[in-house]
Amino acid sequence: MTKYDVIITGAGLAGLECAAVLSSEGQKVLILEQGAVSGGFFQPFKRRGVKIDSSVHYAGSLDKGQLLHTAFSYMGVIDDLELVRLNPGSFDVIFTGDETYNLPIGHENFVKVLSERFPEESGGIRAYSDELKRTGSLSIQTIRSGGGFSPEGIDSISSGATDTIERFTSNPVLRKVLSGNSIIYGGVKDITPFYVHAISTNSYIESSYRFYGGADSLTNALEKRVLENGGEILFSSSVKTILTESGEVRGVETENGEKFLSKWVISTVHPAHTLEMLEIDSGIKNSYRERVSALRNSCGLFCLYLLMKPGSFPYRNENYHILGDKNVMVSFQPPADKSEYADVVTVICQMDFAEVERWSSTTTGRRGDEYTQFKESVSEELLEIAESRLPGLKGSVLAKYSATPLTFRDYVRTPQGSAYGIMKNFNMPLSTFIPVKTRVKNLLLSGQSVNVHGVMGVTVTSLLTCCEIIGPQYLSEKMKI
Repeated sequence: MTKYDVIITGAGLAGLECAAVLSSEGQKVLILEQGAVSGGFFQPFKRRGVKIDSSVHYAGSLDKGQLLHTAFSYMGVIDDLELVRLNPGSFDVIFTGDETYNLPIGHENFVKVLSERFPEESGGIRAYSDELKRTGSLSIQTIRSGGGFSPEGIDSISSGATDTIERFTSNPVLRKVLSGNSIIYGGVKDITPFYVHAISTNSYIESSYRFYGGADSLTNALEKRVLENGGEILFSSSVKTILTESGEVRGVETENGEKFLSKWVISTVHPAHTLEMLEIDSGIKNSYRERVSALRNSCGLFCLYLLMKPGSFPYRNENYHILGDKNVMVSFQPPADKSEYADVVTVICQMDFAEVERWSSTTTGRRGDEYTQFKESVSEELLEIAESRLPGLKGSVLAKYSATPLTFRDYVRTPQGSAYGIMKNFNMPLSTFIPVKTRVKNLLLSGQSVNVHGVMGVTVTSLLTCCEIIGPQYLSEKMKI
């Protein structure tokens, strides 16, 4: 029986990043993926021959010298990516009331543009920008130390995003603008830590890009690099049990009874599922299992995918956040033919699992007419909201498709279709920010439920996980951070 240095459960972004790093550093790596393909939330789908991104729409900090560019360079994939830089003057556009506010790339531009709209708040805007940069830099410090949060980090995860923003401005409109992109990190008032808001928002202000050819170009490049490094990936291989002996991991067993031995195991699935896979004598107390299982998961998403009539609606190289009774994001996919016209537009809103729970016992394609009608009703509502700010959009639609939290639950197997894993809560930070190191020797965690979610958050977490195996000083020197 082959013994591996590292076995990784799950071939989503976290699993592939960990595998790319560790295999490049000489570790013998095996990824076991329950699905037929890699990618997780990066998986696209096709309708009428058109490739559609399911849930990843843009990423930040990808200018040369910025953290994601540095990380992807180290992983050996940056040259495989064709990136589309969003509008420098408005990567995000916030609609609130009758007004429109552009958020530009670059902190100096960000301060300048918003200060022109809110001149009496210029000092607070500058202080807010500085705090975003300071908090964003904590990711690099954490990788260098390879450990938990610094005192500054503890302050950020223990402070609410809403409360912190309100410290910088008393203007109710500016407060809305500064938190207007909250859908991209699953922000919830009185729960979301400032750290989560800052890591995400700072990244996009530094630089914002879309992936030409689909977001899966990133996960495909990582998969290619893993295989070139001698790593292995087995698909349709669901891990049933994480094998332990005397409190130390020794491998895994799959649903079909195959056993694979290793020195290390990295689980990128939900921590509650990871604990379910551990044997009773692993050393994990039942009280800890129950506490993790009881943690609240973040919201899901309702995604409306629009296929556009050829040459009918201009491609927009920016994202739109329409604030109201229901906050809605509109994002454009870079046209496959690189024309000036859009071919795919996605309209998104947060959706709680309770809205679709009545169909929870059903499977995709077999949920019945009532579910179809529910999706159609929400789709029409979102389309009307998008049309109110982007006139002509509705009449340019050729076909529309939609996904609910149930869709993501069934395809990605995330609990209740959660889009961002465990809900990070500044009121109980030490419980909801789960460390990469577990109480079982050589069992590590990674993925969106650990540390922070999103492309930036997951990448930082993956690097922290790898630090436990190859060392933070070595990794920092190799990355040159």
